[in-house]
Amino acid sequence: MRWLDTLVLALVAYDMTGDPFLVSLTFFFRMAPMLFGVGLGIVADRVNRKHFLVSGLFMQSVIAAVMATLLIADVLMYWHLALATFLSGIVWASEFPVRRTLIGELVHPERLGRAMSLDSATNAFSRIIGPFTGGVFMATIGPEGAYVTGIALFLIAALVASTLRYRRPVATGSGRGVFVDLAEGVRYIRASRLMVGTLIVTLLMNVFAFPYMSQQPIIARETLGVGDVLVGLLNSVEGLGSVFGAALIATYARPQHYSRIYLYGSMLFLVGILLFSQSSWYWVSFAIVFAGGFGASAFGTMQSTIMVSAASPEMRGRVMGTVAVFIGTGPVGQINVGIMAGMYSPQTAVMITGLVGLTVVLVSALAFPILRRPDSMRIDSRLRAMNNADLRRMTESPGGD
Repeated sequence: MRWLDTLVLALVAYDMTGDPFLVSLTFFFRMAPMLFGVGLGIVADRVNRKHFLVSGLFMQSVIAAVMATLLIADVLMYWHLALATFLSGIVWASEFPVRRTLIGELVHPERLGRAMSLDSATNAFSRIIGPFTGGVFMATIGPEGAYVTGIALFLIAALVASTLRYRRPVATGSGRGVFVDLAEGVRYIRASRLMVGTLIVTLLMNVFAFPYMSQQPIIARETLGVGDVLVGLLNSVEGLGSVFGAALIATYARPQHYSRIYLYGSMLFLVGILLFSQSSWYWVSFAIVFAGGFGASAFGTMQSTIMVSAASPEMRGRVMGTVAVFIGTGPVGQINVGIMAGMYSPQTAVMITGLVGLTVVLVSALAFPILRRPDSMRIDSRLRAMNNADLRRMTESPGGD
């Protein structure tokens, strides 16, 4: 439903306003709650994650029901769309650190990479079905069909999540308040060059890469000249590439490969965005987006795998909440690409953001060589242990500061 809604949201906003900037602004509302991800991660450390997940899915079904009602009654306005999108964004922002932290708690560390690959593969597979189904709905019965479907899908997901066998671990907070826990999480991450580098690449990808998705349906309609079904198919094929990418990662990736898969996959996705912005033929664009899906899969899978693997069990909620905050920088990119699309064209906006993104990720690869090192997980763990030992010696010495 997430990917079905992403396509329908873009097309409904564009049909309603005809303004690429307002389409991007809608995606801004979807992603803005991610900025509070670290707070949600801390809250998730203090409550039962299973109940947190089920409650969010139920809330999504209510939002879908309201949207379906407004569309059927033909009274939907842009502010309705923006508000519903923002509320959905709150649920997505909480779901990300909760679900992936649950995976880290339920799966043996040696199998974590494969588990995250499976999670990414199911997400990618739904991305094949979701946008294509959304395109069919838009071309036939209308967007209300998508939201009626959403009511059922979210309720089914809530039911499935409620069957999870999960025992809440002992509370991992310090007991001294949310802000103390937040400060501890920041200090913990700063001690790891691998986690800091991963977060910086996450920020850059969400500012310069993923905002292109809000403009992809517009480019497909206006530049490639296709109908809504083929618009949905184009959006879906990236998911197909991601499925194959996740399958390869699950089969062949080992911990010593994680950071390089993450870095080079990010670069592949940005190259795909650049090539897509220059294509004027639908089936060439189709092949480019498919190839880009491999890079998107590598980025999405390894991002969480690196952070969960590098973090101690008691810090995972805060670490994944911090990842959500860096993902939450995406609204800045949405506003940026929307302004440029209004000033120039959607294609030019995507080209500029893709080129800048590729450049700054290359700079990050030079600034954080650990991302390019084999066995970076082991190297980072050793360096972090040395740093922590030095810190303890300083604080325990008579003249320690």
